[in-house]
Amino acid sequence: MNILSLLSERAKSHPNKIAFAFRLKNSNMYNEISFKELDQRSSRAAIHLENNGFKRGMKTLVMVRPSIDFIILIYGMFKLGVIPLFPPNLDIKSRNGRKLLRLIISRAKINALIGSRKILFISWLLRLRVYSQKILSLSQIKSYYSNSNNKSEYFIDSNINWLEEPVFVKYTTGSTGPAKGVIYNHAMLHSHIKILESEGINSNDIFFGRAGTLIVHPLIGMTSILHTNKPKQTTGEEIVRAINRWSISACFLSPPSAINLSNYLEDINEPKITTLERLYVGGESVSSKVVRNIEPHLSSNRPKDGGFHLVYGATEGFPLCQNQAKHIFQTEFETKSGKGICLGKPVKGVRIRILTFKEPLGGFDNSSAVDVSGDSIGEISVCGSVVYTRLVGDDEELFGGPLTWALDKNDGSIWHRTGDLGYTDHENRIWLVGRKKHRVELSNGITLYPKQIEPFFDSMFGIRTALVNGPNNIQASIIVEGNGMNWNILQGKLIQSIPILCELLGDNIDFSFTLYSDTFPVDSGHEAKIRREELSHWLCDKS
Repeated sequence: MNILSLLSERAKSHPNKIAFAFRLKNSNMYNEISFKELDQRSSRAAIHLENNGFKRGMKTLVMVRPSIDFIILIYGMFKLGVIPLFPPNLDIKSRNGRKLLRLIISRAKINALIGSRKILFISWLLRLRVYSQKILSLSQIKSYYSNSNNKSEYFIDSNINWLEEPVFVKYTTGSTGPAKGVIYNHAMLHSHIKILESEGINSNDIFFGRAGTLIVHPLIGMTSILHTNKPKQTTGEEIVRAINRWSISACFLSPPSAINLSNYLEDINEPKITTLERLYVGGESVSSKVVRNIEPHLSSNRPKDGGFHLVYGATEGFPLCQNQAKHIFQTEFETKSGKGICLGKPVKGVRIRILTFKEPLGGFDNSSAVDVSGDSIGEISVCGSVVYTRLVGDDEELFGGPLTWALDKNDGSIWHRTGDLGYTDHENRIWLVGRKKHRVELSNGITLYPKQIEPFFDSMFGIRTALVNGPNNIQASIIVEGNGMNWNILQGKLIQSIPILCELLGDNIDFSFTLYSDTFPVDSGHEAKIRREELSHWLCDKS
């Protein structure tokens, strides 16, 4: 079934209920649309696209800012079967950003381009139009779907097996390698809805989050409230204001937004967000202090294991694991003692295995894709209905296939290798120790992992650190983000703590510490993942 068939059902059951509400920029006002209006306008959008030669399977680069108009457009594309491509956040003002965008478009082999008039003009300047057969401005589409006299009923083709059909292409941020175009099909989105419903999420909920994360939520029948600020710019005060204004019961935040909320609530004793039953934070781990600051402010009706959920996933599959407040507190000591980050157990419908890995020049050797035993570290690999099956265009040949999956020869199942390393404990919980690309192999043969080292220093001194590959890796290089503390005093304390960490790790390790006077470079998506390669280059150049 086409995922947008659910929208028509919601429009019939509660036509006047708000489906989406976008907060207007620099304002406390919201732009709202009802389920009935969203269904009608997206149908008109589908009709207009079809009238202009758009067909099912056409890969279309969409360059429209998150808004009600954006939602209407992509829902119309979903109904018709046109495939929108959502590129990563790129600085097209820079030469490198323009180069990356052209590479993405050429590899994807797009058929069309839709954008605002300003974006279309820029695309002409950037010579992007040569890649597309059709070009359509959002204003043309908007003019058609805003006219209530135009036909407002679109019949989704029921003769198509929609489940394996692509819905959209979402790109990875490119923070640890080239940005890859991940194809989401209708089956994946149906499975995502089932996971939400298994969590207790239903049409009575009101969901809050950042634009781009909530495409499927209204299809359950809930109202979605969206802010378009970047994660770091989303303040704790405005999150609290939105939750209380809309009586929000469920929420998804990027780590910087969760940290801002934690800081805002830290010195407030009276619960401030008492309608919020579930808070999901994903994209990167956060400290237990953040959880401890937020959890008491949540609704008394929150789940018994806690309303705060740390969610693990990736562009290639989401959600995969989650860990609630109770278990985050229970594993806090282990995290601070060099054991890594506990991700909890897989969500319903997802299977996770820890596979051995090698890294030859050509990629992975899948003949070694066998389970590791006990708490041995290997690559976190996943299989399930919310996990992608292929990448778009040439990306599949360059970055996908055997390079990122392992085949189970016993049952023929395919396992996506996430690039993250970890292990399972005796309770079958998954623990994360860091990215495979970010492990540091010292010249004396010892291998170190960021999520085992950094939480020790971060929690002990209230700082942010990054384990990186240094010059020749003779020492374990730790870069410390500038925070206004006296560096000579802090460095002395860090050096004094080394014997404690070495005892915990069971190895005698020589650490070096370097101050990075600015804030760490991070990914463009959640603004949370440290770009360790950049820091490594900086350190080597400095040395």
